[in-house]
Formats: sequence, C-alpha cells, structure tokens
Amino acid sequence: MHRTSQKKEIWERHKEVSINWKHYDESRLSECKRILDLSNVFHELDKPVQRREFKLSHLTILLLFKILFGVSYRGIASATNDLRIYQALGMKRAPCYKTIQNTMAYLDEWFLSQINRLFLPDRIVLGGIDSSGMKTRQKGAWIQIRFHKYQKKKDFKKVHIFVDLVSKKIIYCLVTKGTSSDHKQLKKILKECDWIRVDIILGDKGYDTRECFNEITNHGSVPGIKVRKNASRKARGCPSRRKAVIAQQQDNEGWKTKVQATMRCVVEAVFSGTKRRFGEYLFSIKARFRNVEVWLRTILWNVLIYPR
Repeated sequence: MHRTSQKKEIWERHKEVSINWKHYDESRLSECKRILDLSNVFHELDKPVQRREFKLSHLTILLLFKILFGVSYRGIASATNDLRIYQALGMKRAPCYKTIQNTMAYLDEWFLSQINRLFLPDRIVLGGIDSSGMKTRQKGAWIQIRFHKYQKKKDFKKVHIFVDLVSKKIIYCLVTKGTSSDHKQLKKILKECDWIRVDIILGDKGYDTRECFNEITNHGSVPGIKVRKNASRKARGCPSRRKAVIAQQQDNEGWKTKVQATMRCVVEAVFSGTKRRFGEYLFSIKARFRNVEVWLRTILWNVLIYPR
C-alpha cells in the first residue's frame, strides 16, 4: 500500500490586495452623514403639521439607509434602535418596522423628482438615455425546488434613465413593463425634463425612429442616435434624421467625433454601478412603491456616488 505524497506546494499571490480599512470606514461614515443631512431637504413632507410622533422626513432617511445597506424593514428598524440612529435624527425613540414601511405610501414620483432637481444644473452639454431590466423577485434555487415555486414567466421591470454623461448624475428615471419599447418612453422623459437644456442627447439603435429624432430636436438638442445600416436618406417629415443618416454614411468616424458617441457607454456604467451598490432587484411589490423605490435609488446615487 503506497502512501500519498505529503509534498507541500508553495502558493504565491500574483496580485497583492490591501485594503485601507481606516479610509474605508471614513468614507462610509461620510456617506451616512450626507444622508442624515438630507432630512432638511425632505422637510416639505412634514407640512401641514400633523399630530404624529415621527416626522415623515426622518422616516424617509431611514428608507434611504435601508436601500443603501440592502437590509429588510425589520433590519433597518433594529439598526435604528441598536446604533442609536434615531437620536441622530432627533427622535425620542426608534420606530417599528411597520412605521418605516408605511412611509412609502406618503411619497410620490413628482415630489422625489423635484428633490432630485436640487442636485442638478439647469444646462448640460451631453446627455444619454437607455434602459435596463430590474428583477422583482429574489428566490433561490432551493426555495423553488422545495416549495415548487417555479417562475414560469420571468417577472422583471424596465428602468429608463436620462443621464448627464459628464457628471454621471441621473436626471430622470421611469419604470415600465419589461416588454415595453425604449423609443416610446423618450417623449415622456423629455416632457418631464423640459426644465433642463441639453446640447447633445445620445441613444442606441433602439431610438432610431423619426418620432425620437423630432422629440430631441423639439427639445432644442442635437440627436446623437446611431441609425441602421440600410437607413433611407428620405426625410419623410424628419429632416434631422435625414441629416444624421447622410453624416453617418459619408463619414461615420467624423460623426462619432462630432457628437461624442463613445460617451454613450457611461449610461451602461451608471446602470452597473447602481445595481452593484443598491442591488439588482426591487424589494417593493406594488407598482407605485416600485416607482418610489427607483427614485430613492436615484437620489442616493446623485448624493453619494458623484461627486465623491
């Protein structure tokens, strides 16, 4: 009987990984302070003064903490009590998880969009629009097998965002069905963003329609949309698209340089950053609360990520 070899192999680390935990803790503490300072921004929620123990502005801050750290309602309620977060907000005691959860019913898209405008300028040079899917369920493989809860149809929502490609801040967001078309949402987004002026708006081939070109032109911007290879040069009621087709067919590289088409990838980077930071799924069940949740993510991104 032969014995196995006890020869030890020497493992070498090819890349030295070192984390400055002091700097990391200071960065996270700075983020928490920024969120606490937002209570002054949400003070409009407390008007008119109602006979309630907890202010809605303070409870909204707890919702932001919930999204930031990816915990449940019970988790954020426990952390508020154990870490004395309620004292930093000026509360007499920590609220229960149900009180924090019911705060979603007092928030709406219009109010959160007005709050988001406070972090944005009135004019930008380069804007980009795109969409990405967000999961609505978080069930592991074992739960599906054990309880026979197979997902016959993939349930996800589409999130459309309009981004300032220079500062990487999200200007506007919209939640639709997973099967909705991208080009049909452009008109809605630009209508809500009539307060901001954009020099150039970039988009992929999904926005290559005459309606999208006309909407961007009416907004006072230059369309930076990549057209199809077999696009016709006929205007057919859209001279801006005809101009873009001719420019791309004659000198595609020159057109890319003129509209800075390579910057469109920033929108994908923003989607990747928000999913990595705040999660890839929506915890809300009702459609109205999902819209509120996406807007809370947008405010968190604009406040915490950029500028750093």
